[in-house]
Amino acid sequence: MPVSSQILRPVGTHFIVLTFLAALLGNLLPWQATLANFAPDFVALLLIYWTLNQPRRIGVGVGFLLGILMDVGDGTVLGQHALAYSVIAFLTLWRNRQISVAPFWQQAISAFLLLLLSQLIMYLVRSTMGAPFVGWSYFAGPVIAAPLWTPLANLMLMHQRMGAPEEL
Repeated sequence: MPVSSQILRPVGTHFIVLTFLAALLGNLLPWQATLANFAPDFVALLLIYWTLNQPRRIGVGVGFLLGILMDVGDGTVLGQHALAYSVIAFLTLWRNRQISVAPFWQQAISAFLLLLLSQLIMYLVRSTMGAPFVGWSYFAGPVIAAPLWTPLANLMLMHQRMGAPEEL
């Protein structure tokens, strides 16, 4: 098996925080109101990515904190995003080794299932509070977010890649 010509550099905490801030801004932009059901959940997508690639740094606690920030930013029921993000972070950590060795297209399927579960949890929290069913288009976000997994993973890994020495 040939040695890869790419070595991954460590990721700085500043870069991880910057990507989460960009995802939070992406989720809270005003265009989300017009495309509310069709917009992917960028925070959940990045939470899955970072939990998969930095499991010692990003986990359930970070998912809970990001969920509280999304709940406050969205003005929704306090705790619905926090619960959903904590569950998907836990499940990603639980199956970390199985998902991380899979090719990107299989990781995209796992990300789709986790994002769909996140949407389902948020719907169940809303429905227990008495909210009416918003329609099946509410679950369209994960369908749109799953094809974004491969470009997102490659974009995030591009920051870490560096050439290997020639003597390898």
